[in-house]
Amino acid sequence: MSSKKDHSASESSDLVLSQNSRGVVSLVLFIYLFGLWVVVSSSLGGQHSSPLHEKLLNFFQLYTAPLNLEVRDSPYALYTGMPTDYEHFFRVELTTPSGEIETHNVPGPMLGSSLGDPYRYERLAKIVAFLAELGEDTGPAEITTGIGQYFIRQAGGGKVAIQCIRRRTQPMDLDIDGRKYSADPRDASYENVVYRAQVWVDAQGAFEHIKEMATEHVAPVQ
Repeated sequence: MSSKKDHSASESSDLVLSQNSRGVVSLVLFIYLFGLWVVVSSSLGGQHSSPLHEKLLNFFQLYTAPLNLEVRDSPYALYTGMPTDYEHFFRVELTTPSGEIETHNVPGPMLGSSLGDPYRYERLAKIVAFLAELGEDTGPAEITTGIGQYFIRQAGGGKVAIQCIRRRTQPMDLDIDGRKYSADPRDASYENVVYRAQVWVDAQGAFEHIKEMATEHVAPVQ
């Protein structure tokens, strides 16, 4: 009689452990799939991304990035035909106190290479381009001044010229109506300077900013 009770108790104990194990596995799978959804949906960007989404993305990047599941770093992008779909970045020409000129892209090794930074700085470049085309100067000035301050402080002085560049996509046909396109998708012919500014330090140690007109926005002199 007691052996039957012991046997049933053992089966009950195994069943409880099995249920607990299934619960743990289910929880792990839910967290994994939820994190995967957060990362994949982040590729939509723009109006599809909320502040909560960004916070969740930064959290789940702790394991999705090492597993190479970071969709935003993919060479493929979702295009809807809007200018904001194109790649945007900053090109910084730093004139050091010794007179040397250094050129850096942001995001790049000098700024914007940490986890989550490339996407963040590309979003900032898109914001600058969008506001500049609307004729709004305050936002672009604040963003480019901040980037300029970083490079000037890193160099210990000098000045920087900052360009916000939009890189158009390469057409599938490189010869359209007699016009030939470069086979290199990174060629300068695909780039448009949307915003340009200079940042420097004045005699009182304050950072100064002046907007320059992009070449393609200047009317030709007759």
